[in-house]
Amino acid sequence: MDKLKTIRGVAFDLDGTLVDSAPGLAAAVDSALYALELPVAGEERVITWIGNGADVLMERALNWARQERATLRASQGKPSVDSHDIPQDEQLRVLRRLFDRYYAEFAEEGSFLFPHVEQSLAALHNSGLPLALVTNKPTPFVAPILQSLGIARYFTVVIGGDDVQNKKPHPEPLLKVAEKLGWRSTRCCLLAIRVMTSRLPKRRVAHPSV
Repeated sequence: MDKLKTIRGVAFDLDGTLVDSAPGLAAAVDSALYALELPVAGEERVITWIGNGADVLMERALNWARQERATLRASQGKPSVDSHDIPQDEQLRVLRRLFDRYYAEFAEEGSFLFPHVEQSLAALHNSGLPLALVTNKPTPFVAPILQSLGIARYFTVVIGGDDVQNKKPHPEPLLKVAEKLGWRSTRCCLLAIRVMTSRLPKRRVAHPSV
């Protein structure tokens, strides 16, 4: 307990740590894939792609969807690549724009606090500890989600994925928090035990995260 007295603040990850964001992310990913006439992935598969930012999420989604469609076309005796396809790098850019559009619709209604999160944040906040949020989620989506879930008031500093050049697990986001709060960078850590749930009965996927 004495060691806890030396804590000067706490930095949290968002997705899978404080918030179950899988439903909203999966809905946006599948809507973007569907708009490009690609196979949709489903929530349980999308969960396995979450954690490294939207760019990586969409790259994983596109790689899977193209492979899935190639397998389907091969089973039908067709060439694995559709002659009408745009180049993959251009397709990825379009897919990312579509994801942003759809996630703006699904982000708030598809994000849920894990049990006891609000009570824990309130207790830490009321103890006088400054709290920070460090997430790879695109910055424009972060504040609306925090507001809709009623936890925005607990955070002194919020660092989104667009606020840094290098996203987690690179140390830059946490170092930026340390700078803003006057913490020694050698004494910082990020609380990010990742638990992504599919909200389907008896299904759960856990990912440790740094």
